[in-house]
Formats: sequence, structure tokens, C-alpha cells
Amino acid sequence: MPSVMIRNVAQVARVSRMTKLPSARAYSTSPTPNSTNGMMERAQQIGSSIAKTAERMLGRYSEPIMYNLRVAGSLMKQVYIAEKLAPPTNLGTWTAAYRQMFANATNPSWWTHTLPAGEWRRVALYGTEAVGLFAIGEIIGKRSLIGYKLTTQGKDHSSH
Repeated sequence: MPSVMIRNVAQVARVSRMTKLPSARAYSTSPTPNSTNGMMERAQQIGSSIAKTAERMLGRYSEPIMYNLRVAGSLMKQVYIAEKLAPPTNLGTWTAAYRQMFANATNPSWWTHTLPAGEWRRVALYGTEAVGLFAIGEIIGKRSLIGYKLTTQGKDHSSH
């Protein structure tokens, strides 16, 4: 009698493992169209869930931030097309580039070599340009130099 019970438990375990196999097979590296479509759909689902979570966390700031991200994406797409850029086809190129950037960022001697060489001035100039262009865009978007018109209601109104 106990051997029958163990066999049933083993069968249940085998069946549960087999039910999990199709999801693992969907992420296999074989270039079948169905598995590639499944991975793309899963990536889109994950991306949309992350975006929805970010929107909830940002509250009422989410709309202007998402708009600015869409504009930046559109601009990057236009630059990508105009410059006839193409992503690297070799994974080694990606890993080598990121390995070099990480090595530079974590190496103090690179920072001390870069700062006196005048590179920091270029970085500061580009940062100032970016902040200035952002400020000009905000002024144009608001159609005002001061700020957004806020309507406050409630008893806290007079304290500020």
C-alpha cells in the first residue's frame, strides 16, 4: 500500500514538472517564430507593467514626464534614421563597451586624469546647455516666465 502512495506522489511531481516545461521552452534560444513572438510579448507585458507602476508612483507628474519621454524617444528615432545608425551585431562589442565604461567609472586615476585634462569643462558645458534648453522649453510650454497657475483650496491656503 505505501508503494502505491509513493508512486502517485511521484506521478504528481512528474506531471507538475511537465506542466512547467512549456513556459521554460518559450524562452529557449531556438530561432522559431513562435518562441520569439512569445518572448517579445512577455517583454512588452513586463515593460507596460513597469510603466504603469511608475505612473502610479509619479502621480500627477506622470503625464508631463511621459510626454517628455515620448518626445525624447521620437527625437532619438529621427537621429537614428538620419545618421543611418545600426546596433552592433556582435555581443562582444556590447560587453566590451560596457566593461570599459564600468572600468573607467570605478577607477579613481581615470577621474583624476580626466579632470585636469579639461574634459570636465566640456561635461559642465553640455550639462549647462541641457539645463538651459530645458528651462527655455518650460518657459515656452508654460507661456509664462514665472510658473504654472495653481488653484489652492482649503484652510492651508493663507499660510503659504
